[in-house]
Amino acid sequence: MDIKRILVVSVIVWGAWATFKAHHRGQADVSANPTEENLRALATTVQASDVVMYSTSECVYCVQAKSWLNQFGFAFTECNMSVDNQCLKEFKSYGADGTPFLIVRGHQMKDGFDSDEFIAALTKG
Repeated sequence: MDIKRILVVSVIVWGAWATFKAHHRGQADVSANPTEENLRALATTVQASDVVMYSTSECVYCVQAKSWLNQFGFAFTECNMSVDNQCLKEFKSYGADGTPFLIVRGHQMKDGFDSDEFIAALTKG
């Protein structure tokens, strides 16, 4: 029982440390040097509500974008227009015309997924 508690506390402390490190190291480091370590640290600062991806079931580029996000541990909310009409209505309300269409902390990625644009949207001001 004590070992389980130690492991849980260790995971919590590590998560807090990684978040602290990402915020205080200067997130601009990620834009200048998007290493796997920097991307994973940035991912710890992202909530699923920060990133919404509008997709369709047949979209190959959506699969690639989701794969990249998952590779580095970014939380996101997927709104699949092939299965949810509300997603399609929201997508159209933005004037979007291609997928994947992402909204990253209010920034609209209208030209599909671009990792540099995604990182910049997360690390701006």
